[in-house]
Amino acid sequence: MSLDFKILDLGNISYQDAWKIQQEFFEKRQIGEVPDTLIFAQHPPTITLGSNKEWNTIKVPESEIRKRGIELYNSKRGGGAAYLGPGQIVGYTIMDIHPYGGVLNFMKMLEEVMIKTSKNFGIDVDRYDVMNPTTDKPYRATWYRNNGNDHVLCTKGIGMRLKGNGSYTHHGFCLNVNKNQSYFDLIDPCGFPVEEVKPISMEEINGEVINYLDVKNKIVENFKEVFGKNGEA
Repeated sequence: MSLDFKILDLGNISYQDAWKIQQEFFEKRQIGEVPDTLIFAQHPPTITLGSNKEWNTIKVPESEIRKRGIELYNSKRGGGAAYLGPGQIVGYTIMDIHPYGGVLNFMKMLEEVMIKTSKNFGIDVDRYDVMNPTTDKPYRATWYRNNGNDHVLCTKGIGMRLKGNGSYTHHGFCLNVNKNQSYFDLIDPCGFPVEEVKPISMEEINGEVINYLDVKNKIVENFKEVFGKNGEA
């Protein structure tokens, strides 16, 4: 399979403004006005809730979050509370995933992109289940294991709409590139106690600052390989 897709880099932008752009592309994708699109963004400190709006996964009052200058939004994606902010690369996938075998296989393919990208920088990560002590259920993610501890390097969560013969997505993934994890202690990421998932960045693993452009280029390269696409900016 070889399909065209568009690459859009929004740079530093608020989550709200990025969501408006996502919505525009999401609606256009469903009527064929734009191809599948990978949107990059970097956000100021932001906490988002998934579509289930699990406020119990936020560990401090909303007033405290606002006081610290952190943006807070309900989102249309699946999953629990998530932190977005400096040091991360966020990728929004506006795609028809029907050709890729449905949502579960699509999520595995996204994981494969993150695994390949991490390995490009000498970081060995893998996908496997970790038991969530809050829900007592297994949670599948892309983990970095060190000294017996499981660390979250990348998170993912999508929203989806069925229309005609297509299955269209928005939202996507978030990769911790450089160290700036100071607000993770305000939430239980995806319902996990933060001390259990221990978010980590590529910089912390490699002991040096990572160039964002290099990471984005590798993500695009691996995205093309995994999804069989020809992309243009």
